[in-house]
Amino acid sequence: MPAIVPQVLWAQRSNASDPEKNIIYLTVNAADVSSPKIELTPTKLSYSGSDPSGKEFEVEIEFFEDIDVENSKYHSNNRYSLFILRKKDAKEEFWPRLLKDKKKVHWLKTDFDKWVDEDEQEAAPAEDPSQYGGGLDFSSLGNDLGSALGGGAGGGMPDLSSLANLGGMNGGFGNDSDDDDLPEGDDEPGDEEPAKEEN
Repeated sequence: MPAIVPQVLWAQRSNASDPEKNIIYLTVNAADVSSPKIELTPTKLSYSGSDPSGKEFEVEIEFFEDIDVENSKYHSNNRYSLFILRKKDAKEEFWPRLLKDKKKVHWLKTDFDKWVDEDEQEAAPAEDPSQYGGGLDFSSLGNDLGSALGGGAGGGMPDLSSLANLGGMNGGFGNDSDDDDLPEGDDEPGDEEPAKEEN
């Protein structure tokens, strides 16, 4: 069976004077691949691995321009591999595309969670690497997300009880209700007797 090409998301920043703001964000989504084989060269990224059922995942990305391998970082977990790749040449302009080849591919998508327009990137807040688990050590990503959602280290649902008393919003959360004006009774809506005409 041929290898599956995983979905790849990407976004970028460019800055002619600050190399740390001259980067590509790349996410390879391959669930349950615990130890992917990753090869990064200045011109391409090769990713391959398999999940516990034996499904093979593989993608090779030849970049539009060169990457600074020594200053690029990545982290893999059992859901995805996240890359922060530094562009080799610091330029103010965005790359017109990620791939060297102009051909569109079905597995490559824009990462709108990280994307900013070229003319708005200076006004956009900088990506804070600590949101991924403290610095660029992404190993605690799952635990930090679970805690942020109120579920502790194990994840889970956030505690929504604080929404019960939203000030000025009485749409069923608080005790203030317009139901006090309704007459009591066992009748369901639609069970009423038809009104009789008066002569």
